[in-house]
Amino acid sequence: MRLLATFIVLASLPLAAQDPDWTRFQFLLGKWTGVSDEKDSQLGPGRGECSFDLDLGGKIIIRRNSASYDSGMKHDDLLVIYADGAPRAIYFDNEGHVIRYNIRFRPEGRVVFESDQAGPRYRLSYWTEGHDLITTFEVALPGAAYKNYAGGRLRRAGAR
Repeated sequence: MRLLATFIVLASLPLAAQDPDWTRFQFLLGKWTGVSDEKDSQLGPGRGECSFDLDLGGKIIIRRNSASYDSGMKHDDLLVIYADGAPRAIYFDNEGHVIRYNIRFRPEGRVVFESDQAGPRYRLSYWTEGHDLITTFEVALPGAAYKNYAGGRLRRAGAR
């Protein structure tokens, strides 16, 4: 009976007026593979893959990411991009982190996800260089500037 009541409540909610406009995210969509040789990052060199896919009938974008590093660390995460007036995102990983992001677009074609919670600040950025997708993940402790934590160069799966 409770399931039926939940369905009735959900069915009575007003429908969204329009589908989100994902035009500025188009360059991210697809499957990507990469290798990082960043020796100045916290994690060192590594390998990984990620995908950005429209889901739920185009209402959200889901990024699934998996990376392994020469240091022995293995990292998996999920990022859900959604429209709530402005685009926003929420991130979950296998280490138990949950990060809520505001999203901005820079004129040079970068998309920047910046945390909006107290404590350490997080910034995830993407942009293209030629056919490659570049990503950086930076962390700033309270009162300090951002420092690179991880990043790399990704290539569309199957591209040469």
